[in-house]
Amino acid sequence: MKRAYTDIPEGQMHYRFEGNGEPIILLHMAVASSDEFTRVIRFLSKKYRAIAIDCMGFGDSDPAPRQYEIIDHARTVISFMDSLGIKKSSIAGQFFGAEIAVELAVNWPERINKVILAGAEFWEENQAVDLHEPDNFTTKVELKKDGSHLMEWWRRVCLWGDYPVEILEERFIEYVKAGPRGEEGHWAGGNYNSKFRLPLITCPTLIIDAPGYPLHSRSNIVQKMIPNSKFITIPNGPMYLDRAMPKEVAQAIRDFLG
Repeated sequence: MKRAYTDIPEGQMHYRFEGNGEPIILLHMAVASSDEFTRVIRFLSKKYRAIAIDCMGFGDSDPAPRQYEIIDHARTVISFMDSLGIKKSSIAGQFFGAEIAVELAVNWPERINKVILAGAEFWEENQAVDLHEPDNFTTKVELKKDGSHLMEWWRRVCLWGDYPVEILEERFIEYVKAGPRGEEGHWAGGNYNSKFRLPLITCPTLIIDAPGYPLHSRSNIVQKMIPNSKFITIPNGPMYLDRAMPKEVAQAIRDFLG
């Protein structure tokens, strides 16, 4: 697997890639990076040109020039594709990345082959969550001389289940790299409701579900909102699905892409 940078109008974007064939671009969850897909890429690259990007403000990409919304991140993916000469690609995204994938499919259908959405969600108007409440895990974490901000990031990393320490460390490093602005990814997701966007997707779509996803019980509703979409549940799948069960994730994607 190789790593590289490419210049886009918004700044410099870092990505990981491996393999040949048709491209598939992988979009990470909030406060994460392309490292989320390191294990998945090894399996996908046997047949596809697998590319995982660091969205602006995450991993080793430049900070976003301002607080980005989901549509802004989607535009940077198109800029990324243009910079690499990719005219059309399949897209796979998890949570925050799935929301970006939805906007890509709706606004640039001519650039998208197939879409894989993991952890895609929506809410009714009366279900919106205030992501800035003091006890919410998406509030801004300020840097402090006593290092207590590091403990808070570690606490947030550990909220989603019992994982090997190396996976928790990977997530922690992503929080450190994103810094105080990292939660802007969650805020962008909080400002975005895909309820009225999902039915507009026209390309072939796969919904990947896992029991460990926060809104696991509603994934089948998401699938019904997208015309002619397919659905798969990965048994015993946790929140950090791409890291913990990469072979199963890659197999689901390969079976769908054909």
